[in-house]
Amino acid sequence: MTRTLYEHKSHRPSARFPMRKIAVVLGRGGHTAQTFALLDLLGPRFRYLYMVDLLDKLTPKKIRIPGRVLPVIQPRLLPQDSRIMSALRTLTTLLLSFVYLLVSRPSVVVSCGTGLTVPVFYSARLLGLKTVYIESMSRVETLSITGRILLGRTDLFVVQWPRLAERTRGAVYGGQLL
Repeated sequence: MTRTLYEHKSHRPSARFPMRKIAVVLGRGGHTAQTFALLDLLGPRFRYLYMVDLLDKLTPKKIRIPGRVLPVIQPRLLPQDSRIMSALRTLTTLLLSFVYLLVSRPSVVVSCGTGLTVPVFYSARLLGLKTVYIESMSRVETLSITGRILLGRTDLFVVQWPRLAERTRGAVYGGQLL
């Protein structure tokens, strides 16, 4: 997986885009486990900025590589949330992540599939930052909703199953994180 990230031309360190700081979007559950596996592969040679759901008290405690933790609002908390509330939370997350990314200026923003990724990646794109989306390992045949939204809108779109890479134009097979 790290070889896939490093070999992709838009993510190689250069004078213009030094690979010093990585912003990481952390969701909950399996997405977080996969993200932590990726961070274990990347190691402490980078400075990390973690964007975590404001209501998630457990994930920040599990972070093994030190970095700044910034709270963002999960766009959709419950399946029965109204569309208006989800839209307002999405807009809030978009603005909040825009400010965080503007101030911190990471080299790349990385996520492993959480829905929280969409507004954060749109903020990153508005700022001209590189984005790497890694589809969840649980997606063997089809993309998740987040994956369908972001396909073609990221600098690198990685899937963890060869069959899904074959079926998805623009996706790169990167191996499995877990």
